[in-house]
Amino acid sequence: MLTLLRNPTFTLFFLGNAISLIGFGLNLISISWLVLEETGSELALGKIMAAATIPGVLLALFAGVIIDRMNRKWLMVILDIVRMVIIIVFLSTLLLNSFTMMSLFIMVFLMGIGNSLFWPTAQAFVQQLVEPDEYFNANALLSASYQTGSILGAGLGGLVVHYFGVNTALAINALTYLVSGILISLAPFSYQKRSGNTEKIISALMKGFRFFQQNIGVLLLGLTTILADVAIWGAMSVITITMSRDIYLAGSWGYGIMEGLYGIGALLSTIVAGIGSTILGKHRFLLVCYIISAIMAWLSPGFSHVVLAALAYLFMGLHNNSARICIRTTFMEQVPNEIMGRVQTILGVYTRVAVITSAIIAGWIVENYSVQTGMNFTSIHFILAAAGIILVLLIPKYRPIIVSRTGSAV
Repeated sequence: MLTLLRNPTFTLFFLGNAISLIGFGLNLISISWLVLEETGSELALGKIMAAATIPGVLLALFAGVIIDRMNRKWLMVILDIVRMVIIIVFLSTLLLNSFTMMSLFIMVFLMGIGNSLFWPTAQAFVQQLVEPDEYFNANALLSASYQTGSILGAGLGGLVVHYFGVNTALAINALTYLVSGILISLAPFSYQKRSGNTEKIISALMKGFRFFQQNIGVLLLGLTTILADVAIWGAMSVITITMSRDIYLAGSWGYGIMEGLYGIGALLSTIVAGIGSTILGKHRFLLVCYIISAIMAWLSPGFSHVVLAALAYLFMGLHNNSARICIRTTFMEQVPNEIMGRVQTILGVYTRVAVITSAIIAGWIVENYSVQTGMNFTSIHFILAAAGIILVLLIPKYRPIIVSRTGSAV
């Protein structure tokens, strides 16, 4: 892992990506708190989260073709700068006291376009930078930046919102995208134009579908294990802040502690994932991770203090992100780099539809029943991810996808 960080291209990208994701986390808490302050409705918050995800559904398929054809480094720089400008424009409307829910919907929709392109671009770029025997460690670092950056960003954002207000959090959010864009732009990278760039878009797009047609086991693994990410970005994006406010009476600072400890758990997973998958084998380790994540989600609303709930989030972050590292590494091993963008974004359509559905259902459940019922719903996401691992293991021709390689020790 340290060898990768000696590579200036990877290091500058890694730092820029982590800072960009801290900005995403700041944006998440700022918008969530703003919606609850203005409307008091968890269902409205679910709709806002859905609006942020809809662009990924509309653009994801063609986004894959864009990612596979463009210089991925400069695409990420452009997306950072564009997202910075969007935040500055929206912040200007807040400073002029002209906030409306419509302006918020427009902002999160535009941000959703940038986010839906940035994340799969980063994943494909990493695969392009490293050798196959470095996939596990590279993916551990990328996943750490993804989960730790965004969740710690939300955690820090909760404290910033509590002490300084939403406007300050959004200003810092805009600054993170600027810093990220500068760092990634400085990463030395020689781009070689792909020979297939003259291929028609529809024909290029179909290559991603043909890959899944020929690799049903990989598709099955993706469709089920992605539900663990859906739990975090769908149901829990709505429920966590309500849990802090209504159950633990801790407001945005409690949200910050819970999300912050989840992020610390995700950071620790960069060590635990390698050790756990080596000792238990990737398939057994994945099952353990999803089951523990489900239990922690179920327990989190029932404690006597927000700090105890935050500790449950720490264990959830540790195990859910460990599983994420193993699954992402498996995809790097199974999917050729030249079509990685298309493969990711095809799954991205499904993921975003699931996130939209999860967020809206979670908001409705909390508003009409309870936070505990909402977290029971969240736990089901992790249980279904574990069921997907079991299903792949039960089909002999798919079993080698997650059994043949256990991952390298970190």
